[in-house]
Amino acid sequence: MTVGSFSGTMSTFRRIGSLITMERRRRLPPLAVDSVIALAVFALGLISQVEISDVAPEMFSRQPDFWARLLIAAQTLPLALRRRYPRSIMLVVLSAFVIDRWLDYPSTFATAGIVLGIHAVGSELDRKTSLRFGWSVAIFVAVFTFLGYLTVESVGLEDVGFTFLSTAIPLALGREVYQRRQTLEQLEERAERAERDRAEEAARAVAEERARIARELHDVVAHQMTVMTLQAEGARRIAKEADPRVVEALDTIRRSGHEALSEMRRMVGLLRTEPEDVDLAPQPGVDRLDELIGQMRDAGLDVELSREGMPRPLAPGVDVNVYRIVQESLTNVIRHGGPGVVATVTLTYGSDSVEVEVVDDGRGRAAALNGDSGGHGLVGMRERVGLLDGRFEAGPRPGGGFGVHAVIPVSA
Repeated sequence: MTVGSFSGTMSTFRRIGSLITMERRRRLPPLAVDSVIALAVFALGLISQVEISDVAPEMFSRQPDFWARLLIAAQTLPLALRRRYPRSIMLVVLSAFVIDRWLDYPSTFATAGIVLGIHAVGSELDRKTSLRFGWSVAIFVAVFTFLGYLTVESVGLEDVGFTFLSTAIPLALGREVYQRRQTLEQLEERAERAERDRAEEAARAVAEERARIARELHDVVAHQMTVMTLQAEGARRIAKEADPRVVEALDTIRRSGHEALSEMRRMVGLLRTEPEDVDLAPQPGVDRLDELIGQMRDAGLDVELSREGMPRPLAPGVDVNVYRIVQESLTNVIRHGGPGVVATVTLTYGSDSVEVEVVDDGRGRAAALNGDSGGHGLVGMRERVGLLDGRFEAGPRPGGGFGVHAVIPVSA
C-alpha cells in the first residue's frame, strides 16, 4: 500500500461515509448497504488500476491483467458480508491483498478492502477478540509491507507507517462504534426497565388504593349496616304482638340489610382481587324485575310493572343497566315521593331499542330541584345511559310527581 493509494483510500472513505449516513437515515438493511459499498470500492479499484499503471508503469513488476482484476474483486466484493462474518472476510481480503502486493501489481483503491475489513472486526466482535485478531492483522500488514520495502522497488519506507495507520485507526474507530452501540443498547434496556418499574409502581399504587377503599367499606360501611340489620332483627323479635305492618317493615329492613351486606362483601372482594383474576358473579337483569318490584312492595311502595312489545334477550350491558335504572328510580321514589306515593314501571321492547319509564305521583319535584337531595342517583343513571349511546330524561311531571325515561339501543 503506497502513500498515493492511502490518500485515495481516505477519499474513498469520505464517499462511503455518505452511504453509511444514508443507511442510518433510511434504516436500510446492513447487507444492502455493504453490498453497495463493496461494488463501489470494486469499481474504484478497477478505475484506479488503469490510472496508476499509466503514470509510472516501470515501477511495477507486472502490468494489469485478468489476474490483477480477479485479485481486486477478491479484495472488495467479499466486503458485502463483512458484518456477518468479520474474521472470515478479513482473512479472504488479507490473502488477496498479500498475493496482489507479492506479485507487485499496480497499487489500487482495492486496498481499501483492508481498511473496511479491519473496521468490521472492531465494530462487530467483542473487545478481547477484536483487539487480539485486529492487532495481529495490523502488525502482519506492517511487517509484510516492510519486507516489500526490502525487496520491491515500488514500496517506500514511508509506506510501512501509512500501512500500519490505515489498519490501526479503522480498528480503533470500529471499537468506538461497538462501544457506542453497546451504550445505546444499555440505555434502551434501562429505559425499558424504567418503564416497567413505573408500570409496576402504578399497579402497586392502584392495588394499595383498592385495598384502602376495601378496608373503609369493610370497617365503616359494612359495620354500620351490620348493626342496622341486627337492630332490625332484635326489634322483630320484641315486636311479635305489635301491629303487623310494623313486623312486616322490620322483616323488609332485615332482608334488605342482609342483601346489602352480601353486595358489600362482593364489592370488597372485587376491590381486594386483581382485575384479571376477578370471577364476576352474574349481574341482575330484566328477568329479576318482578323480584325487585316485590321487594319494593314489601318496603311499602305501591308500584306496578308492565311490559310492552315482544320480550327478547338483551345484551349484558343493556340488561344490567335497565335493572339498575329501575332499581335506582324506585329507591328515589321511596326516599322523596312522600307518603302514599304510587309508582309505575313500564318496560317497552322496540325494534331497535328498549325503553324504561318510571313515573310516580309523589312530591319528587323538590328532590329534583335540589340535586337528588345530595346523592348521585340521577347523575349515575344519566352516565349509564350515555355510555350505551342512549337518551335519558328525568324531571318533574306536569301533573305532579316525578318521571324517569331512558331509551337504550339494543345493539349497545
